[in-house]
Amino acid sequence: FTKSTRVNSQDYEVKLVDTAGQDEYSIFPTQYSMDIHGYVLVYSITSAKSFEVVQIIYDKLLDITGKV
Repeated sequence: FTKSTRVNSQDYEVKLVDTAGQDEYSIFPTQYSMDIHGYVLVYSITSAKSFEVVQIIYDKLLDITGKV
């Protein structure tokens, strides 16, 4: 799902990527890490595995973006 939106006279493209059912190593292609302003990581509060995958994605984001 992709939607264009304007906030304070600045245009943004919001892209939602549903990674449900994919393993933690294939769900984050590098194309999703370039020219990005922010991320929202979502997990199921009823699934410990879901939370573990979010932690892996978060760590991968830090590696890709060079942030610590």
